[in-house]
Amino acid sequence: MQSTTTVPGIEVDKITQTYGKKQILKDISFSAQKGSCVGIVGINGGGKSTLLDILAGIRRPRSGSYRIFGQNMFENRSSFGKWIGYLPQGNPLLEDLSVYDNLRLWYGHKVTPELPVLEKLQLLELLPLKVRELSGGMKRRLSIACAVAENQPVLILDEPSSSLDLHQKKIIRDFISDYIGEGGIVLLSTHDMQEIRLCTDLYYLENGSTVRLTADEALLRLQEGVQ
Repeated sequence: MQSTTTVPGIEVDKITQTYGKKQILKDISFSAQKGSCVGIVGINGGGKSTLLDILAGIRRPRSGSYRIFGQNMFENRSSFGKWIGYLPQGNPLLEDLSVYDNLRLWYGHKVTPELPVLEKLQLLELLPLKVRELSGGMKRRLSIACAVAENQPVLILDEPSSSLDLHQKKIIRDFISDYIGEGGIVLLSTHDMQEIRLCTDLYYLENGSTVRLTADEALLRLQEGVQ
Protein backbone atom coordinates (compact mmCIF):
# COMPACT_ATOMS: atom_id res chain seq x y z
CA MET A 1 0.00 0.00 0.00
CA GLN A 2 1.00 3.62 -0.44
CA SER A 3 2.41 5.18 2.74
CA THR A 4 -0.20 7.15 4.70
CA THR A 5 -0.37 9.37 7.75
CA THR A 6 -2.51 9.15 10.87
CA VAL A 7 -5.28 11.41 9.54
CA PRO A 8 -8.65 9.76 8.67
CA GLY A 9 -8.35 7.56 5.61
CA ILE A 10 -11.41 8.84 3.76
CA GLU A 11 -13.60 11.85 4.52
CA VAL A 12 -16.66 12.38 2.31
CA ASP A 13 -18.68 15.47 3.17
CA LYS A 14 -22.02 16.54 1.70
CA ILE A 15 -21.59 15.11 -1.80
CA THR A 16 -24.53 16.18 -3.98
CA GLN A 17 -25.32 15.29 -7.59
CA THR A 18 -28.20 16.23 -9.86
CA TYR A 19 -29.36 15.22 -13.35
CA GLY A 20 -31.46 18.03 -14.73
CA LYS A 21 -33.94 18.89 -12.01
CA LYS A 22 -33.64 15.50 -10.31
CA GLN A 23 -31.39 15.25 -7.28
CA ILE A 24 -29.66 11.86 -7.32
CA LEU A 25 -27.39 12.29 -4.30
CA LYS A 26 -28.18 14.51 -1.31
CA ASP A 27 -25.45 15.52 1.14
CA ILE A 28 -23.70 12.13 1.23
CA SER A 29 -21.24 12.07 4.14
CA PHE A 30 -19.18 9.32 5.74
CA SER A 31 -15.62 8.51 6.79
CA ALA A 32 -13.41 5.42 6.78
CA GLN A 33 -10.19 4.38 8.47
CA LYS A 34 -7.38 2.12 7.34
CA GLY A 35 -8.32 -1.54 7.40
CA SER A 36 -12.05 -0.97 6.92
CA CYS A 37 -14.72 -1.82 4.36
CA VAL A 38 -17.56 0.62 3.72
CA GLY A 39 -20.59 -0.91 2.03
CA ILE A 40 -22.91 1.19 -0.12
CA VAL A 41 -26.13 -0.74 -0.69
CA GLY A 42 -29.58 -0.07 -2.08
CA ILE A 43 -31.88 -1.05 -4.92
CA ASN A 44 -30.75 -0.76 -8.55
CA GLY A 45 -31.01 2.75 -9.92
CA GLY A 46 -30.66 4.32 -6.49
CA GLY A 47 -27.43 6.20 -7.22
CA LYS A 48 -24.77 3.77 -5.96
CA SER A 49 -22.77 3.69 -9.19
CA THR A 50 -23.03 7.47 -9.53
CA LEU A 51 -21.57 7.88 -6.05
CA LEU A 52 -18.75 5.42 -6.70
CA ASP A 53 -17.95 7.09 -10.05
CA ILE A 54 -17.60 10.40 -8.20
CA LEU A 55 -15.37 8.89 -5.54
CA ALA A 56 -13.24 7.21 -8.22
CA GLY A 57 -12.78 10.49 -10.09
CA ILE A 58 -14.86 9.49 -13.13
CA ARG A 59 -17.54 12.15 -12.55
CA ARG A 60 -17.64 15.50 -10.82
CA PRO A 61 -20.23 16.18 -8.13
CA ARG A 62 -22.42 19.25 -8.07
CA SER A 63 -21.07 20.06 -4.61
CA GLY A 64 -19.27 18.53 -1.64
CA SER A 65 -15.74 17.70 -0.51
CA TYR A 66 -13.66 14.53 -0.54
CA ARG A 67 -10.33 13.84 1.14
CA ILE A 68 -8.08 10.79 1.21
CA PHE A 69 -5.47 10.90 3.99
CA GLY A 70 -5.86 14.65 4.07
CA GLN A 71 -5.53 15.19 0.31
CA ASN A 72 -8.32 17.23 -1.28
CA MET A 73 -9.24 14.95 -4.19
CA PHE A 74 -11.44 17.40 -6.10
CA GLU A 75 -8.63 19.96 -6.14
CA ASN A 76 -5.98 17.38 -7.13
CA ARG A 77 -7.76 15.25 -9.70
CA SER A 78 -4.49 13.98 -11.20
CA SER A 79 -3.85 12.10 -7.94
CA PHE A 80 -6.90 9.81 -8.16
CA GLY A 81 -4.89 7.00 -9.77
CA LYS A 82 -2.24 7.20 -7.04
CA TRP A 83 -4.73 6.73 -4.21
CA ILE A 84 -7.56 4.69 -5.72
CA GLY A 85 -8.00 1.43 -7.58
CA TYR A 86 -11.40 1.21 -9.27
CA LEU A 87 -13.45 -1.72 -10.54
CA PRO A 88 -16.52 -0.46 -12.47
CA GLN A 89 -19.52 -2.64 -13.28
CA GLY A 90 -18.50 -2.87 -16.93
CA ASN A 91 -15.58 -4.82 -18.38
CA PRO A 92 -12.48 -2.57 -18.67
CA LEU A 93 -10.31 -5.26 -20.31
CA LEU A 94 -9.02 -5.58 -23.88
CA GLU A 95 -10.71 -8.74 -25.13
CA ASP A 96 -8.27 -9.55 -27.95
CA LEU A 97 -5.20 -9.43 -25.71
CA SER A 98 -4.04 -12.16 -23.38
CA VAL A 99 -4.38 -12.01 -19.61
CA TYR A 100 -0.62 -11.42 -19.43
CA ASP A 101 -0.72 -8.54 -21.92
CA ASN A 102 -3.66 -6.89 -20.13
CA LEU A 103 -1.69 -7.05 -16.89
CA ARG A 104 1.41 -5.61 -18.59
CA LEU A 105 -0.60 -2.56 -19.66
CA TRP A 106 -1.02 -1.81 -15.95
CA TYR A 107 2.07 -3.32 -14.33
CA GLY A 108 4.65 -2.87 -17.12
CA HIS A 109 7.47 -5.37 -16.87
CA LYS A 110 6.65 -6.20 -13.26
CA VAL A 111 4.36 -9.09 -14.28
CA THR A 112 6.17 -12.20 -13.07
CA PRO A 113 4.86 -15.44 -11.50
CA GLU A 114 5.98 -14.03 -8.13
CA LEU A 115 3.54 -11.12 -8.32
CA PRO A 116 1.39 -11.70 -5.18
CA VAL A 117 -1.89 -10.62 -6.79
CA LEU A 118 -1.64 -13.45 -9.34
CA GLU A 119 -1.77 -16.08 -6.62
CA LYS A 120 -4.37 -14.25 -4.54
CA LEU A 121 -6.76 -13.98 -7.49
CA GLN A 122 -5.75 -17.34 -8.98
CA LEU A 123 -4.60 -15.91 -12.32
CA LEU A 124 -1.32 -17.75 -12.90
CA GLU A 125 -2.80 -20.50 -15.07
CA LEU A 126 -4.79 -17.95 -17.06
CA LEU A 127 -1.83 -15.80 -18.19
CA PRO A 128 -1.58 -17.15 -21.78
CA LEU A 129 -5.34 -17.09 -22.45
CA LYS A 130 -7.10 -14.39 -24.46
CA VAL A 131 -9.53 -12.37 -22.38
CA ARG A 132 -12.37 -13.31 -24.73
CA GLU A 133 -11.83 -16.95 -23.70
CA LEU A 134 -12.40 -16.25 -20.03
CA SER A 135 -15.55 -16.73 -17.98
CA GLY A 136 -17.23 -13.75 -16.36
CA GLY A 137 -15.67 -14.55 -12.99
CA MET A 138 -12.19 -14.83 -14.45
CA LYS A 139 -12.60 -11.42 -16.10
CA ARG A 140 -13.69 -9.87 -12.81
CA ARG A 141 -10.65 -11.31 -11.03
CA LEU A 142 -8.35 -10.00 -13.76
CA SER A 143 -10.03 -6.59 -13.64
CA ILE A 144 -9.43 -6.38 -9.88
CA ALA A 145 -5.78 -7.29 -10.40
CA CYS A 146 -5.44 -4.49 -12.95
CA ALA A 147 -7.19 -2.04 -10.62
CA VAL A 148 -4.61 -2.45 -7.84
CA ALA A 149 -1.49 -2.24 -10.05
CA GLU A 150 -0.25 0.90 -8.26
CA ASN A 151 -0.65 -0.67 -4.81
CA GLN A 152 -3.24 1.96 -3.94
CA PRO A 153 -4.51 2.29 -0.36
CA VAL A 154 -8.16 2.60 -1.47
CA LEU A 155 -10.08 0.12 -3.62
CA ILE A 156 -13.54 0.96 -5.00
CA LEU A 157 -15.57 -2.04 -6.17
CA ASP A 158 -18.90 -1.70 -7.96
CA GLU A 159 -20.78 -5.02 -7.71
CA PRO A 160 -17.55 -7.09 -7.88
CA SER A 161 -19.19 -10.53 -7.85
CA SER A 162 -22.60 -9.91 -9.43
CA SER A 163 -23.89 -12.99 -11.31
CA LEU A 164 -20.80 -15.08 -10.47
CA ASP A 165 -20.78 -18.62 -9.12
CA LEU A 166 -19.92 -19.41 -5.50
CA HIS A 167 -16.30 -20.35 -6.23
CA GLN A 168 -15.59 -17.07 -8.04
CA LYS A 169 -17.35 -15.10 -5.31
CA LYS A 170 -15.17 -16.71 -2.64
CA ILE A 171 -11.93 -15.86 -4.45
CA ILE A 172 -12.98 -12.21 -4.69
CA ARG A 173 -14.26 -12.14 -1.11
CA ASP A 174 -10.98 -13.59 0.18
CA PHE A 175 -9.05 -10.96 -1.78
CA ILE A 176 -11.15 -8.19 -0.22
CA SER A 177 -10.51 -9.64 3.25
CA ASP A 178 -6.75 -9.76 2.61
CA TYR A 179 -6.75 -6.20 1.25
CA ILE A 180 -8.51 -4.92 4.37
CA GLY A 181 -6.26 -7.01 6.59
CA GLU A 182 -3.20 -5.33 5.06
CA GLY A 183 -4.56 -1.90 6.01
CA GLY A 184 -6.38 -1.02 2.79
CA ILE A 185 -9.76 0.69 2.59
CA VAL A 186 -12.51 -0.81 0.45
CA LEU A 187 -15.62 1.02 -0.76
CA LEU A 188 -18.04 -1.62 -1.93
CA SER A 189 -21.38 -1.59 -3.71
CA THR A 190 -22.99 -5.02 -3.47
CA HIS A 191 -26.17 -7.05 -3.10
CA ASP A 192 -24.25 -10.15 -1.98
CA MET A 193 -25.06 -11.24 1.57
CA GLN A 194 -21.57 -12.45 2.43
CA GLU A 195 -19.93 -9.33 0.99
CA ILE A 196 -22.32 -7.21 3.02
CA ARG A 197 -21.17 -9.04 6.14
CA LEU A 198 -17.53 -8.15 5.31
CA CYS A 199 -18.36 -4.47 5.75
CA THR A 200 -17.28 -2.68 8.91
CA ASP A 201 -19.67 0.18 8.08
CA LEU A 202 -22.80 -0.06 5.97
CA TYR A 203 -24.86 2.70 4.35
CA TYR A 204 -28.17 2.26 2.58
CA LEU A 205 -28.88 4.75 -0.23
CA GLU A 206 -32.48 5.79 0.21
CA ASN A 207 -34.05 8.64 -1.79
CA GLY A 208 -30.56 9.94 -2.54
CA SER A 209 -29.45 10.03 1.10
CA THR A 210 -27.52 7.53 3.19
CA VAL A 211 -28.86 5.72 6.24
CA ARG A 212 -26.37 3.84 8.40
CA LEU A 213 -27.56 0.30 9.10
CA THR A 214 -26.47 -3.07 10.41
CA ALA A 215 -26.00 -5.91 7.94
CA ASP A 216 -29.29 -7.53 8.98
CA GLU A 217 -31.20 -4.26 8.59
CA ALA A 218 -29.68 -3.65 5.14
CA LEU A 219 -30.51 -7.17 3.95
CA LEU A 220 -34.10 -6.77 5.10
CA ARG A 221 -34.46 -3.49 3.20
CA LEU A 222 -32.97 -5.03 0.06
CA GLN A 223 -35.42 -7.93 0.29
CA GLU A 224 -38.31 -5.49 0.64
CA GLY A 225 -37.04 -3.26 -2.18
CA VAL A 226 -36.99 -0.12 -0.03
CA GLN A 227 -36.22 2.98 -2.11
